[in-house]
Amino acid sequence: MVKINNITSIDEIKKYVNKEVSTPREDFPETDDGSIYWNDLIGSEVKNTDEKILGTVTKIENHGASDLLFIQGSDEEIIIPIEENFFKKFDNEIKLIVVEWEQE
Repeated sequence: MVKINNITSIDEIKKYVNKEVSTPREDFPETDDGSIYWNDLIGSEVKNTDEKILGTVTKIENHGASDLLFIQGSDEEIIIPIEENFFKKFDNEIKLIVVEWEQE
């Protein structure tokens, strides 16, 4: 749920139903607990722990049990759950994600 500035009534907000709204990244609060914003992951390069480049994150979706990284590789799309046993490291400064994932 969000509040849009200067809109105070249900009638005014109805035109935004089923519309995508966004806010600039610089307006997001900083996190102190190691949390990561999804949009920081988009565009990141993904490598496995063997240093093999798997591709680039194109989107993230929640599918109930876990959040999923969608990675566009050179030949195929790879989908990896964002779970502790797979998702090992994220460096936002260099846009790099390291995962425990074997690519066949």
